[in-house]
This record gives sequence, structure tokens and C-alpha cells, in this order.
Amino acid sequence: MGIAIPLILSLPYTVLSVTKDEHLKIKVTTVLGANAPPLTVKLLRAFSSGLKETTIVENKELKYDPQSESYFLDSVPKPVDVGNYIFIFKVVLHDSEQQSVYATGTEAQIPIFVTGLIKIDNAEIAVLDSDHGSVETQKKLHLGGENAVSLSANHLQKLRLSFELTTPYGDAFKPHQVSSLNTSDFLGLVEKFFYLSGRYEIQLTVGDAVMENSLLQDIGYIELDLPEPPEKAPGPPALPVDPYSTYGPKAEITHIFRAPEKRPPQKLSLAFLGLTLLPFIGFLIGLLRLGVNLKNFPASPVPATFAILFQLGIAAVLLLYVLFWLKVVGSIHNIEGTWFLGGLLNVRWSQDPFTPGFSFSQSEICLNKMNKVPFQ
Repeated sequence: MGIAIPLILSLPYTVLSVTKDEHLKIKVTTVLGANAPPLTVKLLRAFSSGLKETTIVENKELKYDPQSESYFLDSVPKPVDVGNYIFIFKVVLHDSEQQSVYATGTEAQIPIFVTGLIKIDNAEIAVLDSDHGSVETQKKLHLGGENAVSLSANHLQKLRLSFELTTPYGDAFKPHQVSSLNTSDFLGLVEKFFYLSGRYEIQLTVGDAVMENSLLQDIGYIELDLPEPPEKAPGPPALPVDPYSTYGPKAEITHIFRAPEKRPPQKLSLAFLGLTLLPFIGFLIGLLRLGVNLKNFPASPVPATFAILFQLGIAAVLLLYVLFWLKVVGSIHNIEGTWFLGGLLNVRWSQDPFTPGFSFSQSEICLNKMNKVPFQ
């Protein structure tokens, strides 16, 4: 005895629309997707998912379409209205000898959703007197269209919103989700409203998985006159923070720079510069009077090298003084750093506070390009 090839029963879609008169299609193939042998697909029975004992359709044979190689029902059976159903199918081979080649399995239970347009009639909204239940204000509604109802009530009254829903076959329909339906007692909602009087919007939600025209609609508003809250009544929750205000663009930051310090007149500064240069000029004149020359400068390579380095060291010290006078560099004790007067480079000297003295190995010089002249 060989191994039988399983036959797979599949549906392209399990949602049928009564309004569009869609057909139920079933395809039967082998487990590898090959075409199945000649066979018959039967709908043994169909029942509502909530009423398994009540059979709606039974013993209905599906027709075969050779072009699409699928089995179908002409239309959704009339007893099957909008709702959720369980369809039970069975596959029967035409040739009994092929039962040893193909395995049809047992009955296949498949959930089917039948959808349609639900008709909404007799929609009304009314304010009732809580004591006698008499209608004080009543207005008609056009659900699915535009409404702008304005009502007023106090905490001792009730709000009633009523309407009728019918399927395409005229049966009453009860949706899975409805809010703002039946009678709302404002006395029981006072604490949920935190005793806040004012205008409240009225919104109606009617929805179901099989309802093709589910709606979420604004009806209007109602002015509520609620009592004063007691002493220990909880206050309303804090308003939610707008994410745009938290993560959105911020206001432009305006920088306030320190006003430049007052400087002496230019002529006075130049006069002071001349006074500071007088000692240096006197030093040069003294060298000329003494007849300083380079006759005794070492001629040998090694002594000449050390002599040149010594003179360069003195020149470097003098250059450092000149740069300091021109405010190009700051004092070596200024660890905060000093800006270049021309706004080209920023030089910062830092000294190891744990080691006395100063050397180039203990300092750090940072050079940064600048686009604007900073404040002094």
C-alpha cells in the first residue's frame, strides 16, 4: 500500500459581500500545488458562529469553473445574512479507485465573514427628565450626513440617543461596538466630568467587522450645568503635553556680548609706544658706541652652532615680549587663554598645576580658526 497524496481545499478570500453579490470560490489542489483529479465539493452545512445548533444551509453542491479551475456558489445563500458563519465542506472523488491515490481528508470547517451595508433609520437624540422620564428636548438626526445639534441639560437629566439598524435582508442588526447609545444619566457622570460645567461634544461610534458602512460621526454639542465639587473631590488630570512643543523648533537664542572696554585715545597710545621703544633704541645706540662687532664670533662648526642657538634663544625671548606687547599671546600664567587681536587664531597655554616651573613639554598650545572677532 503506497502513500496517498493529500488534497488541499483553500479559499482565495473568506469575506463575502451581500451588497456586491460576491461568489464563494474554492480551489482544490494537491499538497504540491498540482491540479486535483475530477471531484465534487459539497457544502454540507453552514451555521452562525454564535448559534451552532441552527443550520442555515446544508447539502449544497458547488459548481465547477474550468477556466479558473475552481468551485463556486452562484451567490451567497439567501438565509445567510450579514454576520460571522462557519461553513463545512467535503471533497468527494468521482473515481472511487483514486481514493487509494489521493487523500481527501474529513470535513473542512472554514470561518466565513459576510458583510453588507447596514441601513440606519429613525435616529433621534433627546434630553429626558430623570424623575418622570418625559422628553424635554428631542431632535432628529441624519446619521451618515451632517448634523449640528445643540442641547442643554443639568446633572439631574438624561440623554437618550436611539436609532434602528437593519441588514440588506431587513433583519435587525446589533453591532459589535456602539458608544453614546441608549440612555446616559448625567448624575452618574458628574465625577467622571470632574464637576466641570460647560460645552461637551457629542460623538457617535457604530462599528462592526461585517458592517461596511461603520461610522464615527460628530453629532453636535451639549451644554452641561453640573453642581459644585465637594471639598475632597479629585481635580481634573493634567492636560497632555503637546509633543510639538517639546520636540519642535525652539525660539532663537540671542547672545548678549560684553561691551568693549574703553580705550585711551590713539595719540596717547602711540606716545606711550614711543616711550617704551626709547630704552631699546638707547640700547642699540650704546652697542654702536661700544663698537660691537662679530670679530670674536666662533669660526669652528661646533662652537659656532652653540653660539647661534644662544643668540636665537635671546631673540626668541625678545620676540615673545614683542608679541605680548602687541596682545598676540597672553601671559603663560593665563590658563583661560587669550584671543588674537586680528581674529585669526586662538592660542591657549595650559600648565601642569602639580609640577612647578614651566616648559614646553608641560604646556599645550591650541590653534583654532575663527570667522568673527570675539569680544575682548
